[in-house]
Parts: sequence; structure tokens; C-alpha cells
Amino acid sequence: MNYTTNKKYNTLLNKLPIDTELHPMDPDFIDSEYLDNNYNYILFSYTTEMIPTIKSLNKNNIKYIIKTDSFNLDYILIKD
Repeated sequence: MNYTTNKKYNTLLNKLPIDTELHPMDPDFIDSEYLDNNYNYILFSYTTEMIPTIKSLNKNNIKYIIKTDSFNLDYILIKD
């Protein structure tokens, strides 16, 4: 899939703060530690501003969950 032309991806990305690195849950690119079949996208805490991102997710009624990985870093899983 070409993510730059995917409408759902672009719509979601446009609802997030500028410079947010939104990643599709693609098993070819995302480590298995983060994969979850119930979610479509992932944001890593070191590639986004967490507070503005969470505010944007809430404002736009986007379903998400915050988790912590094996490196003790937070990440956000998002449903589209």
C-alpha cells in the first residue's frame, strides 16, 4: 500500500499535530512487540508531542490506547 495516497491515513494524519509521524501497523515494518490486530496505526512518543497529540485524538473522537514498550517508552495505538 502506498500510504501517501491512502485516504484514511491522510485524513487521520491531517487531524494530528504538524510533524507527527504516523505509522501504519504493517508487520513488514513494525516490530512484533507493537503489533495489535485491533489497531491500525501507531505513534511513538519520541516522534510526536504527546500532550497535543492526545488532545487532538480526543477532540476528533479517535479511539486510541497508550501503552509502554520494553524500553519503557510510551506509544499510542490508534483505530481508524
